[in-house]
Amino acid sequence: MNLFRNLICFVNDNDPMVPEIWAQESLAILEENMVAARLVHRDFSPLVAQFGDVVNTRRPSEFTTKRKTATDSVVNQDAIVTNVPVALNQHVYVSFTIKDSEASLAMQDLVDMYMQPAAMQLARSVDRILLGQAHKFWANKVGRLAEMTSSNAKDFVLDAREKMNVNKAYPNGRNLILSPNSETAMLKTELFIAAQQRGDSGVALEDARLGRILGFDTYMDQNVPYRALTGADVATGNHTSGAAIGDTGNHAFTSSYTVKVGEYVWITGEGQPHRITALTGTTTGITLNEPYRNVVAPNAVAQIYKAAKVEGAYAAGYQKGITLNTITSSLLPVVGQVLSFGTTTRSTYTIIEIDAVSATSVIVWLDRPLTVLLSDADWAFPGPHGSWNLAFHKDALALVTRPLALPSQALGVRAAVGSYNDLAMRVAMQYNIASQGTVVTLDMLCGVALLDANLGCIMLG
Repeated sequence: MNLFRNLICFVNDNDPMVPEIWAQESLAILEENMVAARLVHRDFSPLVAQFGDVVNTRRPSEFTTKRKTATDSVVNQDAIVTNVPVALNQHVYVSFTIKDSEASLAMQDLVDMYMQPAAMQLARSVDRILLGQAHKFWANKVGRLAEMTSSNAKDFVLDAREKMNVNKAYPNGRNLILSPNSETAMLKTELFIAAQQRGDSGVALEDARLGRILGFDTYMDQNVPYRALTGADVATGNHTSGAAIGDTGNHAFTSSYTVKVGEYVWITGEGQPHRITALTGTTTGITLNEPYRNVVAPNAVAQIYKAAKVEGAYAAGYQKGITLNTITSSLLPVVGQVLSFGTTTRSTYTIIEIDAVSATSVIVWLDRPLTVLLSDADWAFPGPHGSWNLAFHKDALALVTRPLALPSQALGVRAAVGSYNDLAMRVAMQYNIASQGTVVTLDMLCGVALLDANLGCIMLG
């Protein structure tokens, strides 16, 4: 296949600093390092777009079955495709400077030194954005956070399979993307690696990969949303009395920490990402957002994830970094952690990048632009520890990409756009006299949309 097909570029000298070559080489590296982005529905057009444009992708509707007698005619149904508007509101980029002393290096040297890590970081960001949509499948969750083991891993996968079967998700083309922790628990399960049971001649055991399991094509991705308990800003409490599956209402609770409405709480053995919706006193009783899915033992240990505060005001649609403060020293949120705002009306995101400001303050970058207004000193609620593994059919999520416009050559910018396999990347280069080097920027314009919540499932682990 010709990687240079549909190449848009300026005429440049044939040297290692040619943006056409950088665009195509970077795109190839990007594609190779994507996991989730290769498995979802992709929508691409060579039509140049700009940030904020809205495009429509398609969601096919279902048909219904009718009956007829020998004398009547069939009744045709319209083949309906629903348009799903997708805002191109994810402009991701990596920028760096190639010093004069390095500019004469061979192309392969520049690939190894700069292009590969830059393209891999873009791939990582796109995968984080896509896998960060796991919270959109909140109603379809199975398993228990931080409680997947070799003994229950098979049950968790079967529960995900059942959830998707009940939701009438297409049986063919199902994927399951696991965090490293969940993958390890699965690989410790003999059923998934025993060659005589899998019929793969031992490939799973030799390569430490899972392949196809119980109807899912299974992958490991370090970008699956995950938070470790170690280093988290938590307070400990106890669920003082036992509770049965399905219990709701106020639960007796003790803690030396003053719990806040909106904070996430994780209870040993119950393992769900609950949030507190009401309090009796300050620590004597809590009401949670959902009924218990598992039995809670008397005096079960609970972890309360302490709220932080928003610093500054941010409008709906804001898509850059958000500063959080009043965090316990050195216990900052992490990439892959869920973050929510609001108590009565809840909006939930996944952190895809962080910039530490101090030991008690951090700038977080989210999986998508804000859907709500944030005011200064609003509460922000980091989510609990564990893995948010994603089971899905490709038509559950859409990744929409469009090529970016090329800057004017009159500005002294050398630029090119490469497109391949429903992806587009722009590379722009310009000499900076202050830094004594060439500034290189690799960027993509994309949007992500939920197509069908019934085609996805969170497998907590």
